[in-house]
Amino acid sequence: MTIPVKIVGCCKKVRPENAARMFRNPAPILSISTVANLLAGPSPKAILEVGAGCLRNALFLLRAGHRLTVLEVPRMAERFPEQYDEFERAGGKVLKSFAGSPRFEIALLTFVVETICEPKERIGLLQAVRSHLKPGGTLVLSARGPKDLLTAQNKGIRCRDGYLTPNFSFARSYTRAQMERVLKAAGFSELQFLHKDSSKEPEYLHVIARTNDERARKRG
Repeated sequence: MTIPVKIVGCCKKVRPENAARMFRNPAPILSISTVANLLAGPSPKAILEVGAGCLRNALFLLRAGHRLTVLEVPRMAERFPEQYDEFERAGGKVLKSFAGSPRFEIALLTFVVETICEPKERIGLLQAVRSHLKPGGTLVLSARGPKDLLTAQNKGIRCRDGYLTPNFSFARSYTRAQMERVLKAAGFSELQFLHKDSSKEPEYLHVIARTNDERARKRG
């Protein structure tokens, strides 16, 4: 899952596999009507989930009939062996890098970007995700807002633009404006935040984004 970036300072201490926790239910964004409608349709969707953790989303979507591929750090499967075994037996695919992977209709990242310590690595990952979306493909993303970072702020140690937590994971939060800048820097456009317009710093940030690739293909 790693995008080649020189990791410096406190970021070297981060253990990305520690950021994942066990959840029984899929992430809240999947129940929002805009996303549910995106997933609905006459045919299964080819979906890539990056940073799938305990596979709560991937297994849910696989059981719904979609074609799932996940990209994760190798140690994650060691933390959740039963879930990864079930996922692969049911036809899901697990990647360790983007090398040789196909293109997808939907890419899903829930509470992943804010666990990456090096800012350039976040942008690099999102750029790689964008390059592996089909023309007209959609990114579905959730991130933590400022109100959800209180524990990390109280117990963590300042590191880059966030905090190194006691279990050596990294945590930061995003406002709506900050996430908009990150996604646009990675080449995404047509951003749709799934909150009221007045909500600039929600507890959980939910957004879908697309690229201009489809427009460019039609013009060509």
